[in-house]
Amino acid sequence: MMGWPIDPALQSPSPYRPLRSTATFLLLLFGLFIIATLVLLATGWEYRAALLDMARSDGRTSDAVRWEDNFLAASGLLGGVNIILATSFIFWFWRAYSNLAALGKPTRRRPGWAIGAWVVPIANFFIPYQIGSEIWRKSLSDTPGVDTVGDGNIEPVISWWALFLLMGLVNQVAFFSGRDVGDDFERMAAVLGVDVIGGLVSIAAAIAALRFVRRATIRQERAAALRFGSDEGLFP
Repeated sequence: MMGWPIDPALQSPSPYRPLRSTATFLLLLFGLFIIATLVLLATGWEYRAALLDMARSDGRTSDAVRWEDNFLAASGLLGGVNIILATSFIFWFWRAYSNLAALGKPTRRRPGWAIGAWVVPIANFFIPYQIGSEIWRKSLSDTPGVDTVGDGNIEPVISWWALFLLMGLVNQVAFFSGRDVGDDFERMAAVLGVDVIGGLVSIAAAIAALRFVRRATIRQERAAALRFGSDEGLFP
């Protein structure tokens, strides 16, 4: 598929900016996100069990109140981590895409699309994937005989994007299922069950994104080292 034509004057390469510090911070955030999600899953499962007990006993129990508080606290923690993680990922995404021109690899779109594509309706279903594919493919050094961390297979990009979309779908199902549940404890427990599934998918999506970030960073930093004659700042 062809991209929009770019005026070369508007795509003059900026200096290459190493990804190591950004990627390291991002990988730590992914780890924190996974831990926070596991905490949410544990509290959500206990809260679900307490709700089912309430449905059977037709009354509110102290355990349910306690696990509800724990679940809400875990949700708040995960929400905060998620905001920082999303912001940091988009920053890495933009920097990695911007670096391609500095590596002598023209891109289909202006670097600003690596940020704007996430908030444009409809386009946010496919443009981030296309940009991710460009980052992955064009960060691969074309110098013969050099270790380039795998071939041009875009499976890490496909896995990341497919799980990201699935995570969004499951979270939307949980959101709309949770509307107007009132005091129907069984329905509330069912919604929490969907939340648990969403949490498991979120962990899988985080692992896939972590893998994509790490391997794409390695590819790009090695390509930069070959182009600029230095291995300073290479991602381990």
